[in-house]
Amino acid sequence: MPDLGNRANVMGPQPIGPIKQPAPEMMAAIDRFLNALMAGHSEEALAMAGSDIRDKVSGIADALKGRGYGEKKILGKARVGEHYFVKARLSGSKGNPFTFQFRIGPDGSRWIVKEAANLSDVRSAWTK
Repeated sequence: MPDLGNRANVMGPQPIGPIKQPAPEMMAAIDRFLNALMAGHSEEALAMAGSDIRDKVSGIADALKGRGYGEKKILGKARVGEHYFVKARLSGSKGNPFTFQFRIGPDGSRWIVKEAANLSDVRSAWTK
C-alpha cells in the first residue's frame, strides 16, 4: 500500500486509557448505604442522602422494610466526573429481587447519594 503521508494523522483505533479505579472511601460508602437499606435502618440511609432526594430514598427504604434481604450485588458502576452511578440488586429468602440505581458523589469529606430510582417494577433497558 502506498504511503499516504503522516500516519499520526490517520484515523483508526485509538489506545484505551487506564481505567480510573473508584476511591476506597466511595466503595465503603456504597457498602454502608446498601447494608443500611438491607437492615432496615432508614435513618442511616437517609443521613447519607442529599436533602433533595430524601423522599425517594425513604420510599426505597420503606419498600425494603421487612423483606429479609440478605444478599447484595452491584450490577454495574459508571463514572461521570467524580460521580458514580451504581446499579444494585438486593435479594433474599422472603421477597423478589429488588433492583435500584443511585448516583453517589463527594460532598466535602463524605460521599452522599444524590439521585435514586427504584427499577424493580419498571420495564426498561435499565432493569435488565
